[in-house]
Amino acid sequence: MRSRLGLLAVAVIAAGCMLALPAAALADTEDIYRADVAIAIDLAASDAHWVGTATGDIAGKVEFWETPDNYIVGKVMHFYESFKITTATGVIQGYDVGLWNFSMFKFRAEGRVTSATGDWAGLVGYKFHEMGYTTAFPPPDGHTISGTGSMFLATP
Repeated sequence: MRSRLGLLAVAVIAAGCMLALPAAALADTEDIYRADVAIAIDLAASDAHWVGTATGDIAGKVEFWETPDNYIVGKVMHFYESFKITTATGVIQGYDVGLWNFSMFKFRAEGRVTSATGDWAGLVGYKFHEMGYTTAFPPPDGHTISGTGSMFLATP
């Protein structure tokens, strides 16, 4: 009787390990592309939008255009943007929604890749995340805000 219980316990543990293996294998196949970002916006420009550079797994020019849907509650801006990342091997475009805290000058957003070309064509549908800090708002010089942060794209 004891040997049967022992064999049953071993079989249950082995089955549990086999069921866990596919989940572990899937987690290892997730693609994540990371980049550090330096951006700035000149509020006095005729086409005022965030422009900067990305360095890391994705390297190139980054641009963010805010939509008219943005609104402020207290010291927090709720923002809606479209983005474009232009690299040497293709273009990535999408949207994001986020928060910008004017007390800490911290921003955080999430979105999706909606189109991509070249080497990046497989990223359509990927999740987009960004976070970082900016200089003060309203800007001391009246028109330029700078920011640094990180972004990453992950499998849906």
